[in-house]
Amino acid sequence: MSERSLADRLSGADVETLREMMREAEAYLNAQLTAAIGADQRAYTFAGFGSAAAVVLVGAAYGIASARSPDIPMAILATVVAGFLIAGAMLAIHSARSVDFEYSGNQPGHWVEDVEERKSLQRSLAEQCEHYDLMIGKNTKTISDNSRVFQRSTYIAQIGLGVGAAGFVLWLAARLFC
Repeated sequence: MSERSLADRLSGADVETLREMMREAEAYLNAQLTAAIGADQRAYTFAGFGSAAAVVLVGAAYGIASARSPDIPMAILATVVAGFLIAGAMLAIHSARSVDFEYSGNQPGHWVEDVEERKSLQRSLAEQCEHYDLMIGKNTKTISDNSRVFQRSTYIAQIGLGVGAAGFVLWLAARLFC
């Protein structure tokens, strides 16, 4: 791997090529932002459905436990499944939390140093390309990290639903065959 910075390595490209690199980097950053917003929306929707289902299960557990002839195992099962769904919802919300995210574009004030140092447009654009490359890398890590957290949230909810289904089958079998 070269010890020269990416800006140094790109400085040899003509201005038109550097502008194309910037255009593509800006498109990539915008696509990352769109994907991240979509992932956040998915996570919040999942959390909402999981929380609503948990509330229903807690209400059902209360009703079952406080009935004239309470079915305590079923009330416990409903509460346990609700706990899994709430844990999954909490992780989903965590995956959609506010995070540092890099956006395309630049502030005019950030060009002052380049102007004062009388850098060529070619060099300035090469440095901007390097900056975009670093930004894309940071966003990729952020998106990947949050995706892993969201996957865990869905696994936890799935485990809860599996526990609930297995518990219900056992409960039903005990009612029918015992």
